[in-house]
Amino acid sequence: MESQKVIVIGAGGHAREIHAYVADLARAGWDGELVGFLDDGLLPGLHNGLNVLGGVDSFSVLAEGNGSYLTAVGDNAARRRLVKRIETLTGGSARPWTLIHPRAHLGVNVQVGEGSCLAPGFLGTVNVTIGKHSILNVKASVSHDCVIGDFANINPAATICGNVRIGEGVYIGAGAVVKEKISIGAWSVIGAGALVIHDIPPNVTAIGVPARIIKRHELTLRSAG
Repeated sequence: MESQKVIVIGAGGHAREIHAYVADLARAGWDGELVGFLDDGLLPGLHNGLNVLGGVDSFSVLAEGNGSYLTAVGDNAARRRLVKRIETLTGGSARPWTLIHPRAHLGVNVQVGEGSCLAPGFLGTVNVTIGKHSILNVKASVSHDCVIGDFANINPAATICGNVRIGEGVYIGAGAVVKEKISIGAWSVIGAGALVIHDIPPNVTAIGVPARIIKRHELTLRSAG
């Protein structure tokens, strides 16, 4: 069987992390190949140790229409736009690759959507559902019976307690804590270090201890996709 070939979309800071994660996967026995990185803002060549092959539109040629890819962009709305762009370029034939770092811990019945990235130290305990193209960052923890939507970004050391519902495109800042049985609406932003003890509606920004809403997004971020 031919080994898996993966192209990463984006060549910024998160892409450099993914580059390191793939090296860890290879040391743990993964026999795939990281072909290179695509970024519209960079010329082909070596950038901060990343082999940039060209812009995003070159994906269909490099992957021969059916290659695997992983997005490496932290902005949730931008990540969704990139996924739609790849799907359009390839007629839906491209396969999202799911990266689960060897030092991520997945307990019983933890389901991970395609195209998501689980970083070192991530902990998912039991009966956890993670959507497509989401980022679960270093030492983020998700407790029992939680549901994380598509295109979410749970930043380092964030703690999601049990029975929490996190909507599509939600951004949880580093070190934030979400109390059990809380619901956070789609495309909302929770600031770093916040303590969420009440439900958060869609399309708002909440910060502080306890978290309070400081901004309502005039245009839904969902429309940016």
